Amino acid sequence: MAAECPYKWRHCKIPETGQNGQTSVPHPRHGHRAVQIKELIIVFGGGNEGIVDELHVFNTTQNAWFVPQCKGQTPPGCAAFGFAVENTRLLVHGGMIEFGKYSGDLYELQATKWEWRKLTPKPPRNGPPPCPRLGHSFTIVGKKIYMFGGLCNNSPDPRSHTARYLNDLYVLDISKSPHQWELPETNGTPPTARESHTAVLWKKNEGTAEQKEYLVLYGGMCGQRLSDIWFLDLETLTWQKPVTTGVAPYARSLHTAVVGSNKMYVFGGWIPREKEREIPTDEDGLTPLQREWKCTNSLGVFDFEQNRWDQYSFGEKTEFPRARAGHCAAIVHNRMYIWSGRDGYKKVDNKQVCCDDMWFLETTKPVAPGKVQLLRASTTQLDVHWTASVTGRSRLELAENYHLQIQVYESPPSLSQQGPNPSGFLTTASTAAKPQLITQGKNLPSGAQFVTLMKPGSTQGITLTPGSAVPVSGMVKLVPQPAATNAASKPQAIIFNAQKQTPAKSPMVVVPTSTASPATPTTNAKPVSATTEPEPADKTDAGTGENSTEANGNGKDAGAKEPASDGSGSTSSQEKDSTASTTAATEAAKPAEPKSKEDGQVTKLWYTVAITADPTFVVQNYYVPVNEEDFKNDYNAAVLSNPKDMVKHPLLPGTAYKFRVAGINACGRGVWSEMSAFKTCLPGFPGAPSNIKITKCPEGALLTWEPPTNHGDNINEYAVYLATKPQNAKPDVPIPTNQLSFMKVYDDPVPTCTITHENLRYAYYDCSGQKPAIIFRIAAKNDKGYGPATQVRWLQDSLPQSAR
Repeated sequence: MAAECPYKWRHCKIPETGQNGQTSVPHPRHGHRAVQIKELIIVFGGGNEGIVDELHVFNTTQNAWFVPQCKGQTPPGCAAFGFAVENTRLLVHGGMIEFGKYSGDLYELQATKWEWRKLTPKPPRNGPPPCPRLGHSFTIVGKKIYMFGGLCNNSPDPRSHTARYLNDLYVLDISKSPHQWELPETNGTPPTARESHTAVLWKKNEGTAEQKEYLVLYGGMCGQRLSDIWFLDLETLTWQKPVTTGVAPYARSLHTAVVGSNKMYVFGGWIPREKEREIPTDEDGLTPLQREWKCTNSLGVFDFEQNRWDQYSFGEKTEFPRARAGHCAAIVHNRMYIWSGRDGYKKVDNKQVCCDDMWFLETTKPVAPGKVQLLRASTTQLDVHWTASVTGRSRLELAENYHLQIQVYESPPSLSQQGPNPSGFLTTASTAAKPQLITQGKNLPSGAQFVTLMKPGSTQGITLTPGSAVPVSGMVKLVPQPAATNAASKPQAIIFNAQKQTPAKSPMVVVPTSTASPATPTTNAKPVSATTEPEPADKTDAGTGENSTEANGNGKDAGAKEPASDGSGSTSSQEKDSTASTTAATEAAKPAEPKSKEDGQVTKLWYTVAITADPTFVVQNYYVPVNEEDFKNDYNAAVLSNPKDMVKHPLLPGTAYKFRVAGINACGRGVWSEMSAFKTCLPGFPGAPSNIKITKCPEGALLTWEPPTNHGDNINEYAVYLATKPQNAKPDVPIPTNQLSFMKVYDDPVPTCTITHENLRYAYYDCSGQKPAIIFRIAAKNDKGYGPATQVRWLQDSLPQSAR
């Protein structure tokens, strides 16, 4: 008996007319075929009121049909033909071109220019070419297409029809020009003759050194419907019939089969009516064929790893397609799409009734979305965004909704603290003893320099050497991290001349602020590039810290001098002159995860913010279940259904929060995204600059931006920073944002600046996206200090030779 289906069908709602007002939806039909190119499904042939030579394309990202303008040697209309695709080249073979008349011709369609041409492959060296046929399988594996079985007309008189079922195997080698038919010798007992079966490619141990490829053949028709499954080892060309377990699907033909997630999904087709225990009586008005066969909408799933069949039915309240046969199917990113097909033996005005709907079956949960990024921060609100759960570059969204969760990371600072915390975190004595050098760009005096950092009360120092990629000024500025205790104690920085190793005078020394939670310094510390900008040490600059799992700190000069990154970076410009889409990168360093209860400490809990379809959300509150049992609910559905069982908590000023998000589709909730952390602003500090535009200019790059939306009317200055590549970085190896150095290239109250080619030659090119990008950070400062920085990525057409 069929079990309740764990997979879910979704109906595609398709507009009947295109943008020009004309219909592009194909007429319902059966006997057509479909293949997939990226996010596109190409449908050809078939018919109902006659066989057609139409070609339609369905865009799965837009849920829309379109009809390309084809040219060249278009094949005649055909049904039940072979259809395969290699990259953007489609191949059509055989099929029925009219009742009783079959084709053996081969046609090619180049989808890049929608041009048809007829091909003439060479016959096999050891036998005749394949005879004209229909209902055969045509499966591509690399540069070879495996054709099995089908039905041919065995009558010498073309005006009569004598059906003969086939079980021959031909291979079409498409790597040769012209293409070459092969008639290989196989081992083992082959499958019996059949037509209207399916054959798919399965890759065992895919992606490993032990990968093996199999042609998997199932079902079909040979006087009666078949339910057997066969494997052809494509390395040894050995047929084998596996021993299977589970509930096998009903014997069927004119069904469809696709492979995804190491499973084969079989849908629809003709099945024996007695298998459904619906044998009609003689008084029901049905023909003998109608009493013997019927269409089905059952789903059979074969698990290749366990050689197990499962057959599923659908509940009364479940949305699912109606029964059909002779439909088409294609799999796009683990979604099985089906379209049209005949609805049994139903006829209207002596015409076959066909389905006109498009459906897809969700077979897996969504992939992880991009990690949450911060768009804007205020004292009690965080505007966040994440990239959708997509696969590959097709931008096909795999999630219907998103589950956004929050965790309280650090509490707001006490009111007794003098001034806001520049890092955006609650200060502790331990973090005050962790220095971090901040990089800025000034002219480098002659002679390299060594910097020695001293901890309070310590007699041992750590010597750091600057990298050569970034200019270093004569002053090292280290920004203070105020300590809750022993605040008067400050580390000391001593500058040595690189040649004489004698102490040099430092006009100003400030204790560094760290939000990146650097590891405890050792004498094996890696070289860093250090520059300075002298400012009074008695000022503390900060608004919101940048809290990223990959971010460097930002605070007084650390916040503005080295704004942190969200790690993923938001695309900021088009290919040349474009508007930068900004990500307010108020992310800070990834904190240590809390220990488990087994270690004697309580793990911090995640709370639901929302379940939303929009990947952009304004976070003002989160929900805490009243009962501890509600935490076990996978979706915290009580948030939506029982608000009275939840306590709404508002965001607090100056508080750091972690975020994560997961996609939800019909199969359930997918994996969580990478965590990020953000902090609400402290009152009085400016927000992040917005609407950043970057354009090329003769001098280099022209940057413009708008003042912050809050406290933007009293800005004293803006600071612009350029990401530079660390000296010890390896070529062609992506660098996490928290390992980048940032060079200050602008400091002025005017919200525009030009970054010269001289400065741009020090830029680090981020190659994590489809195009290389230069990273900038911009922060605003008022009388209270610097606010959060906005990070932008300036896309480049290519990677310059100097950066390779």
